[in-house]
Amino acid sequence: MRDDAGLALERGDIPMTLVSRRENWSARHATAIAIAIAIITASFLFAALIFISQSASADRARGWVEHTYTVRRHISLLQNLYQGAQAAQPGYLLTGDPGFLQSYRDALRDSKNASPSDTRTPMRRSIRQELALLRRMTADNPSQRANLDELEVRSQALLDHLAAGVEKRTTGRAATIEDELKQGAALMARVGEQLAIMTAEEQHLLKQRQEIDAANLDHNKWLTGGISLASYLGMVLAVWFYQRSRGRSLAQERLYTQELERREEELKVQQEELKASNEEIEASNEELEEKTCALEEQNERIQAQADDLEAAKRLVEQKVREVEQSSKYKSEFLANMSHELRTPLNSLLILSRSLAANETGNLTEEQAEEARVIHSGGLELLNLINDILDLSKVEAGKIHVMAADMPVDALVARLRASFEPVSRDKGVAFQIERDPLLPANLHTDAQRVEQILKNLLSNAFKFTARGAVTLALRRVSEDETLQRAELDPAHTVALAVTDTGIGIEEGKLKDIFEAFQQEDGSIDRHYGGTGLGLTIARKFAQVLGGEIHVRSVKGEGSTFTLYLPAGQVERLAAPVAPVAALPDPPNDVLPAPRPFVEDDRQAIIPGERILLVIEDDRAFAMTLMKTARARGYKVLVADNGMTGLMLAADHPVTAILLDLRLPDMNGLRVLDQLKHGLNTRHIPVHVISAIDEGDVPATPRGAALGYLAKPVSEEDLDRAFVRIETVLETEIKRVLLIEDDRATQTAIRSLLAHKRIEIVVCETGTAALQQMASGDFGCVILDLSLPDMTGFEWLQAAEDLEGHRPPVIVHTARDLTEEENRSLVQYTESVIIKGASSPERLLDEVTLFLHSVESSLSHQQRALIRMHHDPDEALKDRTILLVDDDMRNTFALSKALKKHGLTLVIADNGQMALDSLRENPRIELVIMDVMMPVMDGYQAIREIRRNREWANLPIVALTARAMPGEAESCIEAGANDYMTKPVDIDRLLTLLRIWLFRQEQAA
Repeated sequence: MRDDAGLALERGDIPMTLVSRRENWSARHATAIAIAIAIITASFLFAALIFISQSASADRARGWVEHTYTVRRHISLLQNLYQGAQAAQPGYLLTGDPGFLQSYRDALRDSKNASPSDTRTPMRRSIRQELALLRRMTADNPSQRANLDELEVRSQALLDHLAAGVEKRTTGRAATIEDELKQGAALMARVGEQLAIMTAEEQHLLKQRQEIDAANLDHNKWLTGGISLASYLGMVLAVWFYQRSRGRSLAQERLYTQELERREEELKVQQEELKASNEEIEASNEELEEKTCALEEQNERIQAQADDLEAAKRLVEQKVREVEQSSKYKSEFLANMSHELRTPLNSLLILSRSLAANETGNLTEEQAEEARVIHSGGLELLNLINDILDLSKVEAGKIHVMAADMPVDALVARLRASFEPVSRDKGVAFQIERDPLLPANLHTDAQRVEQILKNLLSNAFKFTARGAVTLALRRVSEDETLQRAELDPAHTVALAVTDTGIGIEEGKLKDIFEAFQQEDGSIDRHYGGTGLGLTIARKFAQVLGGEIHVRSVKGEGSTFTLYLPAGQVERLAAPVAPVAALPDPPNDVLPAPRPFVEDDRQAIIPGERILLVIEDDRAFAMTLMKTARARGYKVLVADNGMTGLMLAADHPVTAILLDLRLPDMNGLRVLDQLKHGLNTRHIPVHVISAIDEGDVPATPRGAALGYLAKPVSEEDLDRAFVRIETVLETEIKRVLLIEDDRATQTAIRSLLAHKRIEIVVCETGTAALQQMASGDFGCVILDLSLPDMTGFEWLQAAEDLEGHRPPVIVHTARDLTEEENRSLVQYTESVIIKGASSPERLLDEVTLFLHSVESSLSHQQRALIRMHHDPDEALKDRTILLVDDDMRNTFALSKALKKHGLTLVIADNGQMALDSLRENPRIELVIMDVMMPVMDGYQAIREIRRNREWANLPIVALTARAMPGEAESCIEAGANDYMTKPVDIDRLLTLLRIWLFRQEQAA
């Protein structure tokens, strides 16, 4: 805030002489202050320069002292390296143990982390590196350079001697050890002498440099005192000069203040003038207020417009909510439509399939064919429902991309397997061309890509009566134009389907991609279809980040090309508007959860060897998978027994590695279930478990090919794989028959007759032991009554033979005592008493031990095994509860299930199901529909799980809805498994066998 004097100065009321006088006083005072500051600054600068100079000199002297210490330290380290290298020789020469050479190798091995310019210690360097470091550090000392030259000569002689001694001892040409040691000691002494000379030279330099450092220290003390005194005198002089100048300035300031007071009266007059001026300003302010009021009115009008905009915004939001509600209703309609269509379709497919099978034989061939036509029509209707649901999901933007590496070879193999039968039936050639430059894998959604290509190929075959259909997989050429900006031709692949069919008119090329549009939509059209396939294909292509192009000439054929990015697919379908979730495309069973590990289930090509690993330890499962892949297997991995059994049933598994400790069931039960199944009993199973083999109870059928106890080595795994591959690759399986009765020999030869089974017959135990010692057999059939020894004696003798003993099947006509049975258990669990059913059992045991695939046996042999192995044995007289409110479904399912020996209790809703469970304690499994009146399936499942008596009761959920999250909701409610309608009876029977087997074993 300025004073009155300053204001008067601005107005020009103070005479210029007064102003000039004040400025002179201020200038003289400022000059005095500047002189004082200059004296002090000069004193400190002079002192600082002197101190810096002396400090630099002292630092140089101390630096040379530290340098000398560093050189001496590295001479000592070098001496230690020589001593370590020389000390390693005696131990190695005397013992030959390479461990004694560790210090010798350390002295010679260069350190990768040691910089030639880094003198820090401790840091491991080799002799060569230490010599180089010393030469660099003593480059300014000619005497030390000469000493280093001499040291390198002596060092080389010592190292050459040590290397020669090691070489001689390694190759066995060592001379007298005493001479070697004496010569090494002498050479080491010469090196030590040279190192001592260098140390003495550095000691002499150290003494000189320490004296220089002490002299510098004394000089600095005197200089510091003188500078401090001079600086003090300079500061005193500056303070005196400043105080003298300040006193003069204060006297002049008092005179100036008196002059200002005289002028104060003049300023009061001027203030009155300013007051009048303020009144004029106030008048101007009133005018401004009027303008402000006008602005406020304008703001009110603007606010009214904003309110109108807000009302319009709320109206838009209401419309959006209405659209969302409409989408929700659409989703619910589709779900309900799916339920209402699938429910009658379920019974139609089950009953028509049962009629077409004509198991009772009471239908004519024409009637059975009519039933097959009905079943085929039902499947076509199911496909139409699936297409409509797919289209609705795409339009709603609810299709999600499950991107993963998709092997191109596996895709080609699946398409070839699907369409070669169609090609043969229509007489149209099917060709597949693959560009060798195409990558082995595409990172995309394999299911969607395969669905698009199957649609394009189906259309191609449908509209092609003669000629060929070609699938070409290639890179994008430079002359091709892509519509999407994000598609880079250098990283895009083209999958083209070309046919020689009827072609499409140019004017209809765009229309065919619209829903329900076809090239020929007239009422007398020649080709069927709904016109949804290409619409869904194009939408899926957009979801995958690609596009579909079409070229066609009417009457000559068409080419549909799917362009896809070869790399990561990150894009999801952009929704048209926010909508509720729509149904997923139905499957027989909803998609399984993510695999335990990323195995090869999506990359299997028909004909490849498939190894199933059932192991709950992720790290060990990965190790087994890596080893198996290196041996040429494709690998499936399951972390529990249930998943393992399902994978074995669903895939053509070649061999199995099985852990016995599984989270859901004992591995022995899994093994027994595998060996009871007609489609899995031939698969070689090798057990790898943390349980010692001696602690494992014998399996009911002795069905494991081998046993490894964890932890296992790489060699153990190799032996296990060799054993599996020996079984798989052996073309002729050899059976040793020890039987002296010729009629029995003939009967067994006839029973086991097969081009891949060689039967070696021995009538005496001695001959059989000779055969065992000289040959490899898949199994042995032994009669206990032999001419030269008993069967028990033969088993004991066979146990003493070296090598792997094959499984033994005892085939005898005598009744065994309890003691004899106990004796036989030590050697075999397969004892067959000759009688009416013995041929079936004998054939069953032999084919089991030889790992013979049932389909490779003769019709008569298969019939005998099926008589002995009834797949419905696990279902007979088992009671299950079927809960469904639709009478058509209960009738169809109960009829299909009763044919397999099951006893059914039927309930119409969840409440009746609970009542039935209370009334019938024999119920062992529940098949529960989800959508029912009174009490739905979810609530019923939760009520069942709340009852402790039913906590472990298996529940399989059924529904005709296919909404996202349906499977998770059922499992969360307490169901053990989930299937959608229409029900695949074979799949349902497989689930029932597995769950009832687990229930039986748990009991």
